[in-house]
Amino acid sequence: MATIEEITTLLTHLSSQSLEQILALAESLKEKESRSMAWSFDFLNNFNETTKTGMEIKVAEAVCAGVARAALWEHPPMTGAASVGYLVPVPTGLRQLKLRFAIGIRDGAELPSDRYVAFRIIVNGWKLWSTVKNSHAWEEHEVKMPQLSSDVARIEFITDGLGDNRWNWAVWGEPRLGGDTSA
Repeated sequence: MATIEEITTLLTHLSSQSLEQILALAESLKEKESRSMAWSFDFLNNFNETTKTGMEIKVAEAVCAGVARAALWEHPPMTGAASVGYLVPVPTGLRQLKLRFAIGIRDGAELPSDRYVAFRIIVNGWKLWSTVKNSHAWEEHEVKMPQLSSDVARIEFITDGLGDNRWNWAVWGEPRLGGDTSA
């Protein structure tokens, strides 16, 4: 699988006409993916109905390695972790539930190369996914979710400075939960 960095490097050498074609293809693929999900939950659109702890928590555009996208900003506090929790009503009969998102560290952060920010996703009190990161570029992720049909799931996005919160300008890009009703 190609990384976003490899793709970005290739794109920098294309003509403006080719870039327009790539943009059209990307928009088409994004539309196709959104149609493939019979149901979806947009975390950014539901931000006002969350529980929040941390220093700077908001929804705004974030730029990581020069690429802007809508994001959940979640700077960890001086000690401990930042958390944004959602109660998500999952419809009955939903299958193939997936959480799609990107993680990044905003441009301008002077995070030293030997320090990391932890990103975690907790579902109903259980750690479902985690990683550490110290580069600015967006990293795309897709996580298969446990069976949550006809349940109200508590989904938490957590960032942790791992003992040092300076320059931990952590962001979650365009998080969305989706699934379909096919058997």
